[in-house]
Amino acid sequence: GRIISDELNSHPDYSLVIVGHSLGGGVAAVLHYMWQRRFSNRGIRSFGYGSPCVFPLNITRGGLESDNINITTVMGTGDPFATISLGHIADVTKALSKLCQDRGLRKEILKRTGVVGGLTSLMDKRKDNRMTREDYEWCNNAMTFLRKQMDSEKLYPPGKIYHLSGPLLDFQQNLDKFGDTNDNNGKQRTSSRVGGGGGDATTSTTAMLKSVDAIMFNELKLHARMLDVSLHIPMRYEMLLRRLATPSEVF
Repeated sequence: GRIISDELNSHPDYSLVIVGHSLGGGVAAVLHYMWQRRFSNRGIRSFGYGSPCVFPLNITRGGLESDNINITTVMGTGDPFATISLGHIADVTKALSKLCQDRGLRKEILKRTGVVGGLTSLMDKRKDNRMTREDYEWCNNAMTFLRKQMDSEKLYPPGKIYHLSGPLLDFQQNLDKFGDTNDNNGKQRTSSRVGGGGGDATTSTTAMLKSVDAIMFNELKLHARMLDVSLHIPMRYEMLLRRLATPSEVF
């Protein structure tokens, strides 16, 4: 911090802003937390994009109530690093261990979801919507039971968290009669939204930025693209944020 101090002393009108992506975003938040008192009179702020989980929940939430902490994290939809810490992995391990030990629970899950009969049975059940309300309620209760095993201490994305969503690129698609995003003159429509709603929900090029609670990142999200690092790349964040900064007219 000596170099930073010297530079700030040489430029009394400067403030201190720390910015980073991925690990750099996590480091930016940690440095902010370490330096908040040292540089409190210089308006220290940090911005992280796709930051890893580096703060416990009490610090992440507590920081929102402190005038001395100005940490902002932007997490893209599906970013695999948003819910990965040792605690998250330990939780999944506990749930898998329970499933391995309880053969009856495993069989009932497969039966309720239509997997017992193999892939054909699963596809038939989805096609005919044969999972009954009772099946869904049972699965929900089973998940509640498994969540009780998942009590490891976890880390969360730091500071005030914003959820960023939208497509990576403005592909030409048809969302009118056949899904066309073009207007009558063949010009592609785009829209941008900041906040919790409104705007044109039919366009495929919509970018949204919404404030969310840290508890949203309490569980490791298990899905086919959970380790897809293309959801984490800087270009994705840059393009979506650029779209928000220069919104087009919403049709």
